[in-house]
Amino acid sequence: MVRAQDGPNIAGTVLGQTPDGKRSPVPFASLLILETGITGTSDDQGRFAVTAPWNLPVKIVTTAMGFSTDTTELVAPSPGNIILLEALTELNAAEVVQRQSGNQLSLRTTEATERIGAKELKRAACCDLSESFESNATVDVSYSDAISGAKTIRMLGLDGKYAQISVENIPFIRGLSSNYGLTLIPGPWINSINVSKGIGTAVNGPNAMTGQIDLCLVSPSDADPLFTNFYVNNQGRTELNVNTAQRLGKAGDNLIMVQGSLNQRDMDDNNDGFRDQPLSRRFNIIDRWLQQRGKRTTQVIARYVTDRRDGGNTDAHVRGEGPGGRHYNVGIKNEMGDVIAKNGWILRDSTKSIGILTSFRNHTVSSNFGDRGYEGAQLSGYANVVYQQLIGKGNDQVKTGGSFQYDAYKESFQDSAFSRVERMPGVFAEYTRSRNRFTIVAGVRGDFNSAYGNTVSPRLHVKYDLGPLTALRLSAGHGFRSANPLVENASALASSRNVVVEGLLGMERSWNFGASLLHKWKWFRKKWAFTLDVYRSEFTDQVVADLDRSPRTLAIYMLDGSSYANSLLADVQMELSRTLQGKVSYRWYDVRSTYDGVLRERPFTPMHRGLVDLAYESRNDHWRFDVFTNIFGTARLPSTAGNPSEYTLPSRSPAYATLNAQITCVLGHLEIYLGGENLTSSTQTRQIIAPEDPFGPYFDASMIWGPTQGAMIYGGFRHTFKRKQHPPTP
Repeated sequence: MVRAQDGPNIAGTVLGQTPDGKRSPVPFASLLILETGITGTSDDQGRFAVTAPWNLPVKIVTTAMGFSTDTTELVAPSPGNIILLEALTELNAAEVVQRQSGNQLSLRTTEATERIGAKELKRAACCDLSESFESNATVDVSYSDAISGAKTIRMLGLDGKYAQISVENIPFIRGLSSNYGLTLIPGPWINSINVSKGIGTAVNGPNAMTGQIDLCLVSPSDADPLFTNFYVNNQGRTELNVNTAQRLGKAGDNLIMVQGSLNQRDMDDNNDGFRDQPLSRRFNIIDRWLQQRGKRTTQVIARYVTDRRDGGNTDAHVRGEGPGGRHYNVGIKNEMGDVIAKNGWILRDSTKSIGILTSFRNHTVSSNFGDRGYEGAQLSGYANVVYQQLIGKGNDQVKTGGSFQYDAYKESFQDSAFSRVERMPGVFAEYTRSRNRFTIVAGVRGDFNSAYGNTVSPRLHVKYDLGPLTALRLSAGHGFRSANPLVENASALASSRNVVVEGLLGMERSWNFGASLLHKWKWFRKKWAFTLDVYRSEFTDQVVADLDRSPRTLAIYMLDGSSYANSLLADVQMELSRTLQGKVSYRWYDVRSTYDGVLRERPFTPMHRGLVDLAYESRNDHWRFDVFTNIFGTARLPSTAGNPSEYTLPSRSPAYATLNAQITCVLGHLEIYLGGENLTSSTQTRQIIAPEDPFGPYFDASMIWGPTQGAMIYGGFRHTFKRKQHPPTP
């Protein structure tokens, strides 16, 4: 006899509908089949698959926070099933009972994951990706030098190059784009950002050594016909973003997003003769096609960007109104084209599916720093094939597949030229087992690099639910990456340091171990959440960029000794009232590497950092006020003891704090915002060593530990032409 619970899987999508008729996926909704008592959960895209009895139809009870509970009768196992939930409202329709936070901490994912939604991104101007983490406790943002305007990030105390930054789960910011790529992705293109801490999974690739930042772009199927965002600030920067979406028949959608950015103000607030920020011109366009037909989903993304930056001495200096001498000019041009294609099929047995992800890139960089010139070209291709299947009673899952990464680099610096070609096929397998409160994800990768040899990377993630609102996560695994030392240390090119490469450079490899505790509760009928993360990254191989050997040398060599990063994060998020939310975070780092046989604290990395964040939203949703302050402790600076006394810096940077604030007025489809960044005007007063002699032996613009610009005031508007709503499909 066949038992009822041994029937086929029934699949579909949970959608939420607002009072104005707009629909969107509902992540992590709970499902219960009344006939069998079997339960399930939708994923982060609202999709679900639960085991049903053979004798369809069945009734499924669906519940989700912020939506009314619904009982739906489903008659077929087709993945096209739709469960529609209505958003909860009080009798007064203008007041929403459940306000969804723009920053969500998940209790369901096996990895320690934080989702930064579109609502959170709007709390600041967020003109590009590098400005999307100002209110985030997990990701640090800092300037790399005092000339190029480039920004860098850190996760778990280590540079962003050790975190895998991907778009729609395809590795994206890597290679030559690792230095400037954060500023080349506009904020209005992003629908949400998923930040996963610790070692990545085996499926997503080998490079997520400290975590993964996955960018989910605005979807053509959900986008409104026209969105416009205009931005201007008092430092001369003007930006315009225009997104336009259109239907392509019954099963297709298209979305074109365009950005133009211009900054032509010659600003030198600290009077050192150098521009505080480069003059810049940028054009960015992306076209995204999406087709969903039956059990197949296909999308193609094509993108082109050109970015030009001109820094160095100000125009006043060139005209002779500043210090005399030769003029130091900086020119940086990035030109990049990308094509991404994704195909997914749900097989006849709806518990099985196949996904194929591919991408291609052509990227060129041309730059000069005074008399120094750097040219780089990258041609890359990537493919990843993933097969996944639910097994057992649908609680367990197997993923397996293969990947291929191709990179061809050509670089020249001053009088030297060099090239490198890497071909890296890889295979992987991953098993997920879920039992009541316990979930384990075990995986392994085997990658075969033509330039650096073979590597096997085991990965393990464990989640145990201590209670309905408490989750403990553990993770451990091995990751690796290929280094591009000149691009990744481009800030040092803005100096007179001699670049010395010692010995053969190899692949960087590390182990990451971590634990994360998330607890949510209600206090005085208000929601609270507490997170405690502890992680350690330990390198077995690393490319070291040594600024301590001499203030006139950048030495690059392989690690000979110990290198590690310990990090601790304590974060409390609180609902102070129905209109006011707050967050308080503290982060501690202990990051050290061996430089010329001496274990030293990693430079420019504050050991302590704090964040205080308040967000107010009026009951009628017409006004939003956001204010947050970041507090940075002291950081070790590379030694300048070999310089004359007038060109030396202290051994540590001072502590400082920055304050950001924004007010937003919502008038129907129009949002008007006014805000300020670094309102405390905390700046590094001495940003350049020996600015009066930029071609001399002591010039250095790379010793940046804090903000390079004072208070900045900005304003702008967002306007949306909403899609016409059609009656719900029966």
